[in-house]
Amino acid sequence: MHVGVIPDGNRRYAEQKGISRRKAYKNAKQTVKQVTQSLKDYSEDVDSITFYLLSEENLKRDEEELETLFDLLEGNIDEIGEFLDEKEYSVNWASTNPEALPQYLQDKLADIEQKYSRGSKTVNLLISYSGKRDILEASKKLESKSLENTEENFSACLEIHDNIDLVIRTGDNPERECISGFPIWNSSYAEFYHIRKNFPSVSPEDVREALDHFKSLRRKKGE
Repeated sequence: MHVGVIPDGNRRYAEQKGISRRKAYKNAKQTVKQVTQSLKDYSEDVDSITFYLLSEENLKRDEEELETLFDLLEGNIDEIGEFLDEKEYSVNWASTNPEALPQYLQDKLADIEQKYSRGSKTVNLLISYSGKRDILEASKKLESKSLENTEENFSACLEIHDNIDLVIRTGDNPERECISGFPIWNSSYAEFYHIRKNFPSVSPEDVREALDHFKSLRRKKGE
């Protein structure tokens, strides 16, 4: 089972709590750990987790906020060992525009991919990613490699190759129900679940409810 997470609402969380965006993003960093642990604890079926941490659109934010994001992403990567076993999990950095990131962050992500490369389960980190660009680039790869135009070959040319079963979006804005450039091809038949809390406020119980909802839908469909 592959679960995707769109962690929206960090800036609204900062405004509501009267704290800096840096503090909100720092709290979100802890929530990434918590959500990962919850998915591991609540379902043995979860073998892939995809976090949409930074879109290409996010890179248009002001320089000060981007510096904060890059700094905290670096810290997040350094702390992966606190909640992932390198014998159990592989880490995949998926990016459609890696050159947009500072070199130190590119190097850090490459190092963590190399260190976490033996596990049978996967955590995908979407950083500087666009679902539309992913599809365009996959089409170019398919053509350049002279591969037959099949779904299997096309999927193999994407940043993430397997299908996503459940997409969890967070955020308390009722007008935000979109997938915001999340992997479009991979999510074609995914179930969608909206946790109406801003990401730093998400609890283990919220994750459990999302998984229970997904399982109930699959039971109704006889899967």
